[in-house]
Amino acid sequence: MLEVVRKFPEQVEEALAIELNFDIDFSKVKRVVVAGMGGSAISADILSHFSTIPFHVVRDYTPPSFMDENTLFIAVSYSGNTEETLSCFSLARDKCQHVAITTGGKLGEEAENVIKIPSGMQPRAAIAYLLFPMAKMLSNAGFMNIDFEEMIYNLKSNREEMEEMAKEVSNAIHGIPIIYGYGVMGSIARRWRQQFNENAKMHAFDFSLPECNHNEMEAWEENAENITCIFLREKNEMERIKARFDFMKEEYGKKANIIELYAPGKNTFSRAMYHMHVGDLASIYMAEKRGVDTEPVNLIMKLKNVLSQHSRSSS
Repeated sequence: MLEVVRKFPEQVEEALAIELNFDIDFSKVKRVVVAGMGGSAISADILSHFSTIPFHVVRDYTPPSFMDENTLFIAVSYSGNTEETLSCFSLARDKCQHVAITTGGKLGEEAENVIKIPSGMQPRAAIAYLLFPMAKMLSNAGFMNIDFEEMIYNLKSNREEMEEMAKEVSNAIHGIPIIYGYGVMGSIARRWRQQFNENAKMHAFDFSLPECNHNEMEAWEENAENITCIFLREKNEMERIKARFDFMKEEYGKKANIIELYAPGKNTFSRAMYHMHVGDLASIYMAEKRGVDTEPVNLIMKLKNVLSQHSRSSS
């Protein structure tokens, strides 16, 4: 897993080189709806912060009722067999223009427009292929403006720094990590939490500012034992967000271990990819620290088997 994750910058380049051969009339598109789960959905979460048109992410069996001929529906499933995504696709395909991002599976067979991505990886390690073909398509359509070249340069020129930061983070985490971020960094915080859950097989939580300052913050009135707070920050934060982070650092630091991370990069997207890659690496180093195998997802597979048996018995 580690060697695959280390190749993220090269995977981004490969993902951006994937041909987009399909027939979509982008002039009619007024909104985007993306259906996916896990790493597929987080890709859409990240891009939603950069969209110039309404952008909705679905983690469910049912797409939103507002979809129509002016909606671009994107189904993202690495295997092509994610049941929630397939359910959304079946309900959306006749209502709007659609694109599928997948390695194949049932989704690849049924979708009219398919972006075929490389197979043979753990879905959570295939984030480059789940995110960047979608980013390229929406950028080409004029729905977002992302500097891919600068972002790749930032990742490649900071390889050693990201590795060292990830190792330092994994060594500094004690107990349960809680990851905080603002804006797109809130989505990156969710990605960190997901990776700690799946790769390191450990509890972790994520919160976004400023929302968490209206509820989660009150939990810190009580004793907080064995918790590490990770703040994903930017040096050019708006003053109100900076004040919130600084307050949290002071107050939470009285009861918990604090890790504060800043990313280099000329723009927010570039810095977000830096933070994301550090989190992916840190989750693997945490797995090594805990002595667990990153590869198997035993409970997820057990649930899928239960659901499969339930489907057969119902039919």
